[in-house]
Amino acid sequence: MVSAQTSSEDVGTAKPRPDIVRTALDRAGVGAGSATFVGDTIWDAEAARRAAVDFIGFRSGGISGAELQDAGAVAVYDDPADLLAQFDHSPLAELRGSVRDRGSGEV
Repeated sequence: MVSAQTSSEDVGTAKPRPDIVRTALDRAGVGAGSATFVGDTIWDAEAARRAAVDFIGFRSGGISGAELQDAGAVAVYDDPADLLAQFDHSPLAELRGSVRDRGSGEV
């Protein structure tokens, strides 16, 4: 499910600039429409928005679900375990299906 990862060390300026998201897209070899950014801050949401990538928010970072949705989250979960428990009805499941539909065989 994770094709690439990055850290602030990979770019000159990290979030909310989209550079780190674009670096991850380049490393994964996918376009913005084939990726989802998962994070727990408003800055994560802003970086995803600026890179035209869907954003899933976690409340585990101390930001409310309403704030994450206002920042552009397509879905909000308590934490990774909550996302996993609801995976089949999540945006990641939809993304996974679209990757399979394209016949890449990689998820």
